[in-house]
Amino acid sequence: MSRLLRNILLLISPFLLMVLINEMVRPTMSGTYAYVGNAQAMNSWSAMENKCSWACHQDTGFCKKHHVKLLKPYFSYTDKAYFGIIDSLHSTGDYYLANIIVLVIVFPLMMYLLLVKSLDIWQEIKALK
Repeated sequence: MSRLLRNILLLISPFLLMVLINEMVRPTMSGTYAYVGNAQAMNSWSAMENKCSWACHQDTGFCKKHHVKLLKPYFSYTDKAYFGIIDSLHSTGDYYLANIIVLVIVFPLMMYLLLVKSLDIWQEIKALK
C-alpha cells in the first residue's frame, strides 16, 4: 500500500466510522430530540439519569454524578485539565468557534500528523533491519 493511500485512509476512516455508528444507532433511538439551529440532534435537552443528553453539556455536574463510572476517583486530577480547557475556550470570546477550531480541527489534525510521522519512521526502521 502506498503512503498516500495509507494516509488518505487514516484521514477519512475516523469520520466514516463516526457516521456509520451514528446511523446504526439512530433507528434505535426514541423520544424527543433537541434542535440545534435547524438540525435535529440525536439526543434531547432533557436531563436523564440513564444516559447522557445535551443537558450534560450544559451541566457537567449532573453528568459526572449520574454517568461517569470509571473516572470518579480521579476527578481531582481530570477536573483541572477539563475545566482548564473549557475556561480557555470561553476566554477566546467565541466559545463555539474556538471549540470547533481547537477540538475538531487542530487537535485531531495534530494527532493525525503525529500518527503519519510515526508510521513513516516505523517503516524506515523496518527497512533498515
